[in-house]
Amino acid sequence: MNILTELKIMDETVVAMDRISELPTFIIHHIMSYLSAKEVARTSVLSKKWNQLYVSFPILDFDQNYFFPGASRLDYGSFCVRKQNYSFSETVKKFMDFVDASLVRFCKLKFCIQKFRLFLTFLDVKGSAPIVDRWIRLAVENGVRELDFENITDENTVYTLPQAIFSANSVTNLRLVWCRLEQPFDSIMLRSLKKLTLERVCLDEQMVQKLASECPLLEDLCFSNCWGLKHLCVSKASKLKIMEIRSFSEEIEIVEISVPSLQQLTLLFYGARRPRVVEVARSPHLKKLDLVSVYFADNEFNHLISKFPSLEDLFVTRCCLPGKIKISSNQLKNLLFRSCKYLKAIDVDAPNLLLFTYEFNPIPIISINVPCPWKVSFVCKGVLNTHWYLKLKKFLGVSKQIESLKLSLYSTKVLYNLDELSECSPSLPLQVENLELHTNVPLSDYETLLDCVFWICHPRTLRVNVMFEEDHKFITWLSDQLWIRDVNCCNSHPIKCWRHYLNDLKTENFLLVNDQIFLDVDNLMDGWTTRTRGVSEFHLDWCVPVLDGKS
Repeated sequence: MNILTELKIMDETVVAMDRISELPTFIIHHIMSYLSAKEVARTSVLSKKWNQLYVSFPILDFDQNYFFPGASRLDYGSFCVRKQNYSFSETVKKFMDFVDASLVRFCKLKFCIQKFRLFLTFLDVKGSAPIVDRWIRLAVENGVRELDFENITDENTVYTLPQAIFSANSVTNLRLVWCRLEQPFDSIMLRSLKKLTLERVCLDEQMVQKLASECPLLEDLCFSNCWGLKHLCVSKASKLKIMEIRSFSEEIEIVEISVPSLQQLTLLFYGARRPRVVEVARSPHLKKLDLVSVYFADNEFNHLISKFPSLEDLFVTRCCLPGKIKISSNQLKNLLFRSCKYLKAIDVDAPNLLLFTYEFNPIPIISINVPCPWKVSFVCKGVLNTHWYLKLKKFLGVSKQIESLKLSLYSTKVLYNLDELSECSPSLPLQVENLELHTNVPLSDYETLLDCVFWICHPRTLRVNVMFEEDHKFITWLSDQLWIRDVNCCNSHPIKCWRHYLNDLKTENFLLVNDQIFLDVDNLMDGWTTRTRGVSEFHLDWCVPVLDGKS
């Protein structure tokens, strides 16, 4: 690009900005709200008019990371490493001086603050706290509507928020990260608060109850990895609709929720010890329930689900589910079970279900009435034998709409007998829309594995991940095998092997992982190396098999 072209572009930009500057101030500020803090700051140098617009912009976004050009976002680990560095300390001081000057200058205009966001690190909590306390008081006094506060300190020195935070009666959205909330001297005056997010905040049970009961408009409440709580109880929140509890610690022993107005609930627990009691009262309006790593004993899960007659979305991940799961609902639309390793039997009657997802669980005994597409994934790391394939085919055979099937077969031995399978289960292969196959079986078992998979189902699209050297060997072998049309085998069997039913291999594509580009496999083979990474895709055209040996 030559200098004349650059000047022309700059001139066009100035003309465009001049036209924007003719708009009313509130419209320009609305446009500026879609820019990043850095981009907003750059507008101040365009003209005096734009500098005034910048100074009066009611979104105050102060992020210490902007003062470290080229540096990745600060976290606790990088803070501990860099806090002893002199230049780092000087930069933090310059940042705090900038925030102080900018905030005081804006407050002198007597405008309301639409949003106040502050991300910083404390090198000296005791020395810096009075300054930050003053910033928060100024924001509250100037009618701040959204307040987002996040700081990083030493794990043994946590910043305690000032009492002014409890009198922010104009705040509708409050997010607090890595700080301490202590009991207010008086009643909480957060009369406009609708959304409250607490992440890594230290607070006690009484503080939780006070927040829930004294914020009359609260609709959305999130606790994420907070500490200081053994008994987390939320009640008397008459308008609460969305609640989320995420805990990575082992402190919480009891969770009690009694909120009849609740519409969405997420419970996520990590760590060696989960809460021993999770009690949720009946919520007739609850539509979405997301459970992650929750332990249920005996019939607790079935009892919990029965309390939510309006439930539409149920997601269960890594939960302990002993015994038989039983769900009966005319309202349920989406149902997911993922990585629940103790799941043995499920009984689902959901005639209006739109999607059933079952991933990385054991193959269960199943009784199900869900006339909708299924998305299914299984992993087998043991011996791939006749019994496993029979169980899988029986499970899949309950559905008439297998939208996608993912099989991850990691085994050093494949035991398969077509005669035995045909005798035990004389049923035709299932029709599957998409099959994704991952395997690391030895080269000597490739043919047996493919016979097994195609005995279970005939996919319209077959995808194979190619990430390692063994995957390249398998995909090369598979490409050749799918073109073989030798149908002189197994003529005496009522159900023949897949070669009798495969009419044509329509297309072969390869999607490169990094480039997200589809390539023709024939063209790819010329430049094929063991470093090639992607997904090989085959589109298969099957005839409809019949049991009398004719197709």
